Amino acid sequence: MSKPQHTAQEFWDVRSDLFANYYKKPSLFDKLFRKAVYTRTAVALKVIKEYGKCTVLDIGSGPGVNSVTWLKNSEASHLLGIDFAESMNQYARKHTGEEGVADRSKFIEGDFLTYDFGGQTFDVSVAVGVLDYTKESDALIKKMDKVSAKAFVVSWPLDGIRMALRRRRYTCPVYHYNEADVRRLHEGCNIKNLEIIPTQGGMVSIARK
Repeated sequence: MSKPQHTAQEFWDVRSDLFANYYKKPSLFDKLFRKAVYTRTAVALKVIKEYGKCTVLDIGSGPGVNSVTWLKNSEASHLLGIDFAESMNQYARKHTGEEGVADRSKFIEGDFLTYDFGGQTFDVSVAVGVLDYTKESDALIKKMDKVSAKAFVVSWPLDGIRMALRRRRYTCPVYHYNEADVRRLHEGCNIKNLEIIPTQGGMVSIARK
């Protein structure tokens, strides 16, 4: 019998607590095999801190755990989170309230690729754990370039054992990339340099303007 198939939105809409606990209450398995989850958060924080009182766009903000980490450990003036799973946004609003950063954040329901920002730009935009589930990677990078004034940060999963396991376990499509893919997808972007940092089972790119 074939496993049921879901969109990424359907798959994650019922998993806000599970995803949040990867960050808030990591198990030994998480610490050993999901190191990339923590590395990419740290890389994004480093970039956000470079720009002082900056504005941040958190694409696929999920339960807001990353958003809280970035706000509490930087001078960022405001963070906008966008996620297509409203259960995630509800969790994020509750979490930022509990952590005392609700006044510097806002979470909206929507698909980043189709959402109309009305010409608004952000100093730094971040998409971590997003390209894993995005077929239209070229369109996403182009839009990140458009809405980012100073830099944008993206995490990229590599092919390998972990990706094979995810394909068996997950009921939504997942995607992987190599370094050549990452460089190709940034071609034509309005950036001065592209830094690629290896992580466990993947990479994080920093595109600076």
